[in-house]
Amino acid sequence: MSSTKKCVLACIDGSELGNAVSGYAIWLSQNSQSPIKFLHTIEHSHRTEHAHHEGTITPNMKEHLLDELSDEERSESKQLIAQGKDILNKARQMAEQAGLSEIIAKQRHGTLPDALSDLESEIVMVVLGSKGEDHDGHKKGLGSQLEEAIRAIHTPVFIVKDEKLSEPKKLMFAYNGSPTSKIALEFIKQGTFCTASLEVHLVCVHKNLVDAEKLVVEGQRVLAEGDINTKTKALEGEAAEELIRYQQDNDIDTIAMGAFSHGKVHGLFFGSFTTQMLLESSANFLLIR
Repeated sequence: MSSTKKCVLACIDGSELGNAVSGYAIWLSQNSQSPIKFLHTIEHSHRTEHAHHEGTITPNMKEHLLDELSDEERSESKQLIAQGKDILNKARQMAEQAGLSEIIAKQRHGTLPDALSDLESEIVMVVLGSKGEDHDGHKKGLGSQLEEAIRAIHTPVFIVKDEKLSEPKKLMFAYNGSPTSKIALEFIKQGTFCTASLEVHLVCVHKNLVDAEKLVVEGQRVLAEGDINTKTKALEGEAAEELIRYQQDNDIDTIAMGAFSHGKVHGLFFGSFTTQMLLESSANFLLIR
């Protein structure tokens, strides 16, 4: 494999969404003619089963506890490594059955955001599940590391929300004219994600309909430069509400948008539009920063 050829990175674990994450990454790899890399991260969260009170620990007890902790950690590590290898092998087999030949499977210790930051220069796109093993069984909610993982890189991220795997048919691009949205517009224009069969909807929401219509003209002009045929819609009202209604009314399966244009502090006090959309819409997401 060429060292300069960037790959589609699928971040997989043993969650309910893992199979769909692999499937969409395979589709993206085929569509972009990029190699595929499957990544499984091991983040240790060791807790000894025995409770001890610091004030009652003697030197001999302390030495015994350290030995016990080390043994338990080694056992946990071996188990997690074995489980991860099994997950990676199944993903590799899935990619091989789909006809891919440039396949890498990698296991890393540490957090997912750190891994993404380290690998960013090698990646053309990342595929993540909206929630991991810690949220299995919960229909709503987002994974604890999802926002941090997205913020860790400036590479486009495809977020899988439904474990049912199906090729994207309708893409709604939410454009509001912001700097991040303009970056997303340029990415959509490149056609990396847009297949000939994908129906692209350019949707602009503003408090004033005239301004929304101006945004539509602006966005459509740029997409036309990339021969991206689009359906357009200008809407007046509250952005998240109108976008989600349009997505539901038009059976949109994927929403593309600029993501986390404000910093963490702004999101802490005022909430994040990206997080709101991820929580309230059932569609998959293509997020560009």
